[in-house]
Amino acid sequence: MLTPCHAAKQQSETGDWPPITPDEKKLTRVEQDPDADAVILRTERVGKIIRKGADTVNVMTFHWRLKVLNERGKRLAEVHIPAQKFSRVDNIQAHTVKVDGTVITVNPDQIFQKLVSQIGGFKRTEWVFNFPAVEPGAILEYRYERFDNNLLFVDPWYFDGPEFTLRSLVSQAIPSDMGYSLLRQNSGVSQPTTTDWREGREKGHLYTLELHDIPPYRDELFKPPRREVSPRLEMLLTGWRGHYSDALGRQDKLFIDWPSVARYARYYYQEATKKGLASLKPQVEGWIQGVADPQERIKVVLRHVQRDFSYIPYDSVIGDSHTIESILKEKTADNEEKAVLLTAALKTIGVDSYVAMVSGRNGGTLTPNFFSLSQFTHDVVAVPRPDGTYQWIDPTVTYAAFGWLPSKDSSAEALLLKTDQGELTKLPGTSEISTTKYRVTVKPRSDGTADLEAEVEYNGEDAIDMRDDLASAAEASRISYLQKWVADRRPGAALRSHAIENLDDVDKPLLVKMNIDSPGLVTTAEGLVMVRGCILSCQESNPISNGTRQYPFFLIRGLNSEETVLIEPPKDMKPSGMPAPAVVRSEIGSLTFRCMSQDEGTTRCVRQFAARKNVVPAIAQNNVRAMYDKIVETDRTTVAFQASEGESTARR
Repeated sequence: MLTPCHAAKQQSETGDWPPITPDEKKLTRVEQDPDADAVILRTERVGKIIRKGADTVNVMTFHWRLKVLNERGKRLAEVHIPAQKFSRVDNIQAHTVKVDGTVITVNPDQIFQKLVSQIGGFKRTEWVFNFPAVEPGAILEYRYERFDNNLLFVDPWYFDGPEFTLRSLVSQAIPSDMGYSLLRQNSGVSQPTTTDWREGREKGHLYTLELHDIPPYRDELFKPPRREVSPRLEMLLTGWRGHYSDALGRQDKLFIDWPSVARYARYYYQEATKKGLASLKPQVEGWIQGVADPQERIKVVLRHVQRDFSYIPYDSVIGDSHTIESILKEKTADNEEKAVLLTAALKTIGVDSYVAMVSGRNGGTLTPNFFSLSQFTHDVVAVPRPDGTYQWIDPTVTYAAFGWLPSKDSSAEALLLKTDQGELTKLPGTSEISTTKYRVTVKPRSDGTADLEAEVEYNGEDAIDMRDDLASAAEASRISYLQKWVADRRPGAALRSHAIENLDDVDKPLLVKMNIDSPGLVTTAEGLVMVRGCILSCQESNPISNGTRQYPFFLIRGLNSEETVLIEPPKDMKPSGMPAPAVVRSEIGSLTFRCMSQDEGTTRCVRQFAARKNVVPAIAQNNVRAMYDKIVETDRTTVAFQASEGESTARR
């Protein structure tokens, strides 16, 4: 659903925008990144904390200017501005400056509020628009305001972007009665400057940091969490003169250590459970009716929390939650509320448990001396065991088996809220292997197409991801999803029928069976019929770019796939020898491929790829790219068939 942005204001040409410099106008190439498709000329965020009546809000103005360098750079013409917790966006303005200097404004009725997802009564939205008249040499520019009511920390500012950035600036005005500590990482020797600030009756300090010539953070395969490698500035509220915190039970001092953070979050999580606990108790009693074993009771309660309450996948933690009453009414819960709900539900059956705020491995490493909620990505639950250890449960993973911790939690750092002091700890590492196994029978046709009978078996986290996509979807949506899944792997292929097994039984592998019509797998030449030996797990192009990689290869979880292809010979034909086997390796993983003759002329090809959980230095880029070049070549291997009386020939 798209809603026009009626609130956006029309700007007057370029008069009130920062002038485009002569250097920006004549720039056609980035010396530091010669293959760049575009260059970010400037990006900045200027914030100020101001008081509006009884409210205190951080008003942040964002400005972004990019120059398109070639046809590929035109892909950046579409802009998405996401919604965030406790903030709103207003006054979006944008225009294109063509090579000849003509300015084409993005009209307010072409800026839309898009419904990204709707879960119960919760709607997740983003603002979307496209720049007009985009061409190589054009400059694209937009700005907007965000009003943020969360003052506990100022959202991290990342200085890099999807393309090389020439200039990036962040500034933040802080009233004199508030104190923030700063965290600067991956930004070299540059230091923030501090100057006096005054606006109306407000006065305080203005903190500014500007960086230049920043390599891009591109959407590449195996990229590390942004917090690990990108230059950034964060700010944490440590004091507020005259402000009393009910959660901390004190005035003036706020987040000065981890006990402060623990006490704050624990207070608001407990407050959330007070309203609605009486309504939750009879629901939980209904869930566990007839279940006597204590461990089984915990499993049943977890399953209902996982599946009865649709998950809102935020990736930031603010140490707060809607009330249990509200969660029960809306049937939704976010990355904090799932854990709050689970601990409350377990409490009703006499099971002690504690919330732990986790710095997920998908978010980056926790900085131990920066006491900010911004470092956490989600909450999990710790249930004490008789031996003094904990059973760790991540209720944000809807279709996980009991006891399974996803890769984002494996050895992740966490703040356990057992007491008001809190305890920094580390979740256990996991050694579970996730795998996807493809079993495909290929029946070539004389017209060059093929009938495919495919069975795909998902285990571990691969199964969790697939169940997330399929389990809650209506049948029509499942069919659309599988049709796209097939088309992405075999362009032009059509899904004829499908069956899904064990969709709701998370203790068993997920099985998806499909009958598929596929072109492009069978070719003929000189009396031979050649059939592809890789069908569904193939790498059709090299995913590693030629451009110099700036950061390591980060594999948050291992990758394991196995495809077994049985090729039935065309009528009156037999295999004409077998293609040579292949073994390909690099620092991140390996691939093996082998074809063998079977009974009645059938050929069996097996492709196995494995990449273990690891961090590999960027210097390995050439080897990794060379590995994928060989994988692409191997995946195009064909098995040749000839007339039953013909000569044997192996073709590749």
